[in-house]
Parts: sequence; C-alpha cells; structure tokens
Amino acid sequence: MAYEQKISREKPGLIVMILDDSGSMTDNLPGTSDPKYQWVERYCGIILNELLNRSSEVKGNGVVIKPRYYLHVIKYGSQTRLWGQPGMDIQSAVEQFTNSGNSFDLRGQQGGTDAKTAFVEAHDYLKQAVASERFANSFPPMLFHLTDGESQSDARPVADQIRQLQTSDGNVLLVNAYIGTQTSLNYQDPDDFPGYIDEAEAGPSPDNTRLFDMSSPAPDCIEMNLKAENIFPQLRSGAHLFFDVRTKEMLKHVIQVIGSMGSRMAR
Repeated sequence: MAYEQKISREKPGLIVMILDDSGSMTDNLPGTSDPKYQWVERYCGIILNELLNRSSEVKGNGVVIKPRYYLHVIKYGSQTRLWGQPGMDIQSAVEQFTNSGNSFDLRGQQGGTDAKTAFVEAHDYLKQAVASERFANSFPPMLFHLTDGESQSDARPVADQIRQLQTSDGNVLLVNAYIGTQTSLNYQDPDDFPGYIDEAEAGPSPDNTRLFDMSSPAPDCIEMNLKAENIFPQLRSGAHLFFDVRTKEMLKHVIQVIGSMGSRMAR
C-alpha cells in the first residue's frame, strides 16, 4: 500500500499515544534536572499546537478550526487510564491539555509497567476507528508508544495485530520510543541519527530488540518528511520507527515524528 493519502478535514489523521506513567518516569531525564514525564509533556504540547495550527483557517477577521487531526491518549503503569475523551478532535485535545496546566496528568504514580494491557486497549479502539466513516479512507492511524522501562508483560503479539489493521491507504504505523537506553548504534544526536535497520543495531538489550521488532518500517513519505523537515536528516531507507532517547534533544525530535505524517496535507 502506498501511504499516499494527504491529511485533510474530509480525511483526517488519527494519532494514538500510549504513554508510560510508571514510577520510573519521575526520575530525571539524563542530563537534566527535571523528571522524564515533564519533558514528555513539554514536547507533546508543542506538537499538539502544531497540529492545531494545521487545522486552522483564517476567515474574515477570525480563525476557524476545522479538525484535521484526532487524538486518543492511553496512560499506563500497572493499569491503564484514558486521558480525556476517546478520539478527541485536536481543538478539544489542546483545550483540555491547556486547561490541565499543559499536562496529560502524568505523575509516574502507576506502579509497574504492563504494556500489553495498554496495547490491547489501543487495538480495540483502532479496530473500530479504521472501519469508521471518519478514518476508513484516511492516511493510516499512527500509534506512538513512549516508555522508559522493561514491561512485565509481552505486547508483541497484540502489536503485530495492530500493525495488520489498515485503512484503504495502508496499515497502521507503530512507533516505539525508549527513554534512557543505550544501543549498539553509534550516533551523537538527531543530526546524525541513521535509524535502526536490524536487531543487532537495536541490541544488545532484549527490551530494545523487542520494541524494534514491534515497530513499523518507515514508509517513504514519512522518511522524506523527516529528512525534509530536518528532524532526522540522515535517516536511512528501511529504518524502523524505533528510537532510543538518550537526551532531551533526541526526545524533542522523536516526538516530532507524530507530527510528520501529512505535513504537506490538502486543505
């Protein structure tokens, strides 16, 4: 499938976020004095406002919002919690985020890390979404999973099921980002990040290779957008949408991946 559909108000995009809210997210992000969850919220807020701007049109002396993006956010630790309402339009999502103090209410207070339960919940939602009138012919939904620790459950089987879901334009895209880990890949920052092609580069940690295997290969359009917008200018063709987050700069660029789809969208 070609992944050719542009994001528009007639054929909007859907972003599902699965955010680790386990206790370790209160640890400081390496090289900073603030906890990981705060950095996640800061950079997610930037992306949400970007998506809102893409849905804004000037009419007369005012601005009209015609949603081109919808957002579904699942937080998890030892259990899951839904943030906001299911599949909120981007204007409602930004309003709730702003009114909540620019926060998803991440606090790192959910104990363990049960990724499988969160992925099952996401699968159930996405299965209905791709069959719905709103998204059936849109650019496929993108699922963005951000975690900083080893899961006590194996989400690989349900991740495979999620990647098999599809709209008329292609299969659901699954992005995994692992905060604070190290891999066999040698790079310094987003400017020279080449992306992960195989398990050997993603290892040696089995947690890294598991997330690599769960991640979708980047379609040509995503690869081109990430290069053209200078997010990951050295990304190799065939790289999976798996990222290890070593610094706040890397986190900022990784979160921009969720805004890269349909960046040259129709109006």
